[in-house]
Amino acid sequence: MNIHLGARRFGVVAISLALASCTTTPAEFNKKPSAVSKAALCKTVLETQDPAFQLQLVSEINRRGMTIPECQQMVIQQQQAAAVVAGLALVGTAAAICANGNCGGGGYTPYRRYPGNCYSYYDRAADGSLCGNRSAMSRPGGW
Repeated sequence: MNIHLGARRFGVVAISLALASCTTTPAEFNKKPSAVSKAALCKTVLETQDPAFQLQLVSEINRRGMTIPECQQMVIQQQQAAAVVAGLALVGTAAAICANGNCGGGGYTPYRRYPGNCYSYYDRAADGSLCGNRSAMSRPGGW
């Protein structure tokens, strides 16, 4: 369980860093402007505080046939995609933890609380299957 959780966390951090680092520096840009991706150009032009560098970026964006509103839309879509990926990773992590930790809840017990999922025949196991003869009530001596 800890390995899966660690792997998922690493994946979320790696994706976040990859999306966050999708910018360019003046040195990288000046080496070969055509090698810089559209996404990096757009994100950098919207984030830079250097007016001279921003002018160079806008010129390259225009040379590629794009506009600043298109860049803004591209950056918004990237941020939304990153949010979706992070959300899916969190939901997947929660589901994995729940499946491994038996957090599906136990069945109804009229006299005392059963600590697992399969108190009665009709309860569901952690994997979603019907407990049936695996239930505590179906075993000799109960639980």
